[in-house]
Amino acid sequence: MEIQWISLVLVSATIHPIRELLLKNANNPLACYLGVVVIWLILATSQNILFIHDFQLPTECMPLIFISALGLTLYYYGTLVAMEQGHLSIYYPIVRSSPIAIVIFSWLFLDAQYTDLTVIAIILIFFGAIMLQKSRFSFFGNKKALLFALMAMIGSAGYSLSDAVAVQQIKPSVLIFYCCIVLSLFLFVIFLVNTKDHQNALLLLFSQWKIDRYHIISAGIVSYCSYYLILIAFELGGDAAAVSAVRQASIPISVLLGAYFLRENETFRRLGWALLIAVGIIILSKSY
Repeated sequence: MEIQWISLVLVSATIHPIRELLLKNANNPLACYLGVVVIWLILATSQNILFIHDFQLPTECMPLIFISALGLTLYYYGTLVAMEQGHLSIYYPIVRSSPIAIVIFSWLFLDAQYTDLTVIAIILIFFGAIMLQKSRFSFFGNKKALLFALMAMIGSAGYSLSDAVAVQQIKPSVLIFYCCIVLSLFLFVIFLVNTKDHQNALLLLFSQWKIDRYHIISAGIVSYCSYYLILIAFELGGDAAAVSAVRQASIPISVLLGAYFLRENETFRRLGWALLIAVGIIILSKSY
């Protein structure tokens, strides 16, 4: 069973960086992220109707929906601001450090137990992710970027933990449906706050969607599939920390995409550290 969810997470990690590639040159990234969430909502609604899933939400799942939506909001907005304010090579590894946060939180508050091999594997993956994008700049070069990167990391850990619990009670597509309703409201409020002309905010949002419509639709479909595979992995019993650790495979894949499409440098050095991430993932798969 473990190899099944690990395989799903690896497929998810493979396609996940495509979303960032599609939205990299967007005119208004926040508007595009909101557009992607709307695409998710359309896809989840269609899937639930097609497969006749029960839309009824158990009362005990409502807090989990709120936590997931809040976590995704912190993750998306925190990542966006951190990347705008600071160097990608410094702050993206912090954003992707959620496995460490999940292990600490689960150990302190949820009485979770991890084998020594599991902890070693997660540390290897985390260290590989940091060294993969090591920079000559300081973590504290931009305190605002650091703060939002940490916010994104906490958000990622939060929605991973709540998702892992929620999919044991409701279908993944039902979780996405309700989560996207709340998430879209959160992101729209943030969009309003960041828009000077509040009266014409909707017109501005729709105009941005029209400009980047093909990228938004493509990114929405790709990221929906990626997120859905993660939820299936949770449904199959994948631990939140372990699943998040395996998702670090998206980092070396993003290096390859960056080298091929964006002509970024240091590809071979980074692939060396990517190999360490791969070793960590193999150890993690053997630790269960």
